[in-house]
Amino acid sequence: MTTSASLILAIDAAANLCSAALWEVPVSGTDGRLRGRIEREGPTGEAALLPRMVADLLAETGLAPTALTAIAVNVGPGSFTGLRASIAFAQGLALGLGLPVIAVTMAEALRLAAGIDDEARLVWCALDARQGRLFLHQAGSPADWSVDQLSNPPLPSAPLLITGDAATALGAVLTEAGVAVTVSDETQSHARWVAQAAMLRMTGQWPPLAAVPLYIDPPRALLPRGGLRPPPQGWSVES
Repeated sequence: MTTSASLILAIDAAANLCSAALWEVPVSGTDGRLRGRIEREGPTGEAALLPRMVADLLAETGLAPTALTAIAVNVGPGSFTGLRASIAFAQGLALGLGLPVIAVTMAEALRLAAGIDDEARLVWCALDARQGRLFLHQAGSPADWSVDQLSNPPLPSAPLLITGDAATALGAVLTEAGVAVTVSDETQSHARWVAQAAMLRMTGQWPPLAAVPLYIDPPRALLPRGGLRPPPQGWSVES
């Protein structure tokens, strides 16, 4: 890597696959290459592994944290806990190193994963929102999402490519309705796609985006399974 090249560390814990990647941006600001990647998959808790994953990734590639130019992070939509943990980690790491944080949405990362360069191509990103619901990005700003029922989705006006973890389910429903649908081979976000999207944003090819969580549903505060603990003995609201 030349001294003028940039190096982006990207992290993604928006869904079940928690990942980190290093992307080298050449002096020209175009193309770039993957220097390394690491991932862990599971239903919960993987975002807590990010510090160790990043340390392992830097060690495997022989790079020091001071070699980094920017920190990129998937801001969602996605898991409330995963987004909160990964964005906080990205901001803390960037603050300690004096680097910028580059935000990338799920729709942006998955569009790159699908290999779509044509902005005119109709691409939907469909995420499983549980209870028969979808978070659906159809067009416009990457932060514009709707909440739809899987059993009654909107119908596109042209042949469609779908990506996202609900792409297969939505594709089956639309195919039954007579829509020409292709499901992307890449339906899961990864830090490598976050890194490529961050390169486009860092070099001014994409507009800036605030590094804050993109929530579609408001975060829910749930009581512990065993209920709330009783107050300490002798404690009262008047004390």
